[in-house]
Amino acid sequence: MKRLFKLAGTLLVVVALVFLVRRFLAMEIDWAQLGTPPVIAALVIAVALQTAVFVFGAYPWTVFVRALSGRDIPFSKAMPVFARANLYKYVPGNVFQYVGRNRLATDTGISHADVACATVLDILFSLAAAAVVSMLLLGRAAVGLLAQYGGRIVLIGGIGVAVLVIGGIAAWCFMREKILAYLKRYAAALAPENRPALLRGIGYYLLQNAVSAAAWLLILTLLDGGIDVAARVTLTGAFLFAWIIGFITPGAPAGIGIRESVMLLVTSETHAQTVMLFVLVTRLGSTLADLLAYAIGTVWMRTHRDPTETANA
Repeated sequence: MKRLFKLAGTLLVVVALVFLVRRFLAMEIDWAQLGTPPVIAALVIAVALQTAVFVFGAYPWTVFVRALSGRDIPFSKAMPVFARANLYKYVPGNVFQYVGRNRLATDTGISHADVACATVLDILFSLAAAAVVSMLLLGRAAVGLLAQYGGRIVLIGGIGVAVLVIGGIAAWCFMREKILAYLKRYAAALAPENRPALLRGIGYYLLQNAVSAAAWLLILTLLDGGIDVAARVTLTGAFLFAWIIGFITPGAPAGIGIRESVMLLVTSETHAQTVMLFVLVTRLGSTLADLLAYAIGTVWMRTHRDPTETANA
């Protein structure tokens, strides 16, 4: 099984890199825009922040894996899998970055269902935290964005709930005893001794989004200090909101095209050039961060491999 996962992972990496290069070329970067010290500083901040997010984002996911599996899975074991799987988001379908995380089940011997459920919780809490921080930053501008995109959110959310309900009913009909056993075991994850760790994991999402918002605000300041503070705060909230819309929109990897439209919707045309440059810097930073996070995960996995794994490789 490990060899199959390794082969599948290698193939996914190759495919992901091909699509990553295609995305990079599609950016049509005007390198002259990126040559000034403020823009270079903004790009460095974007790369550093997003690399940290892609690496340390494994922490809350690891917390959920531990709680659901009842196993003390070390962060050092989960982080490389998480960081490497992140690169798979460039593969069409927008699901392989989550499927790739299940390598942790193969590496540690825990249930694939435990890892999959931890990934679902990771997605839900990540979206919820981004929504909270985004709404706080947007203020009254949130009304216009919700009027524009609320229908899409409700539609996709409704489809997601319907799929989960139908899938749950089908699974219940065929695997009732197994599901009951899992539910009983998962109930133990909410035991008093597990709650502090779970709360820390959930709190991480709010902290991550707050730190990210501060970094986006700083980048906007570097790119155009002439924008007043209130407008920068609103644009930062719109950027987080755009991430949510891009995440839930089929066929829009990384929110391509959505970030610009959402941010322009809450600002005047006078800031259009700054918005486009901001999106370019963050998108380029995200691409470089994906590669850095993958490299960190790969190096870590190879240098901290168990002797038994090396012997069986």
